[in-house]
Amino acid sequence: MRRAIAAEWGKVWSLRAPWLCMVASVLLTVGTSFTLANDFVYDINQHRRPATDTMPVPEALGPAAQLGQAALFAVAMLVVTSEYGTGVIRATFLARPRRGDVLAAKTTVASVVGFFAGLVCAGAGWWVTATILGRHAAAGSPVAGSLRIALTITLACAFTTAAGSLLRSSAGTLTTAFVMFIGLGLIDPRIGVYTPAGAATAFVADDGTYYPSWAGLIIMCAWVAAAQMAAYILLVRRDA
Repeated sequence: MRRAIAAEWGKVWSLRAPWLCMVASVLLTVGTSFTLANDFVYDINQHRRPATDTMPVPEALGPAAQLGQAALFAVAMLVVTSEYGTGVIRATFLARPRRGDVLAAKTTVASVVGFFAGLVCAGAGWWVTATILGRHAAAGSPVAGSLRIALTITLACAFTTAAGSLLRSSAGTLTTAFVMFIGLGLIDPRIGVYTPAGAATAFVADDGTYYPSWAGLIIMCAWVAAAQMAAYILLVRRDA
């Protein structure tokens, strides 16, 4: 298993795209959180809000990270779909006939990249947001907040890897990940909180409106586990 992970790790960093995607993710997260925080402060300066108003950092950083993670979906997608597009996947399965190991290795690599890239996005975004808000930033733990975002992005990348194995299409995989972890956040919250997007929002914001925020993590894990199981079943049953 270690060799499989090492092989997949080498494949990822042999490409230029992952580096570009991670930079794009950081820029999207920081830029969006800056804009949201700046709009809040501007409203206060324009007397549209009371001067004593405060804003929790995750209120700006959460939506920003949700947008920024889309660039990391592309990294998780490439781990799988780049091989199907070039036919290299056949050589991968010949080298390691146990296809479950291949899926696990690809998921591990995508998840590790997602976690650490997410941590960088969250840390940078938190600092920028708190700096812009200044005295209008509500009290909050940057470590806990950043870890929540990193865990969410990790699970999103694991889901994307499973979707890539199921669909074998870059466009289909990216669309599915975007809809499940971003788009479904726009539907009725009474239903949306049980989707990956809604659960991610509740977990990152530490929002206990519909259930304890930690339940959002459990819901995301359940969706990822279901996707991984479906990917494994199809992977071992159909041709490369």
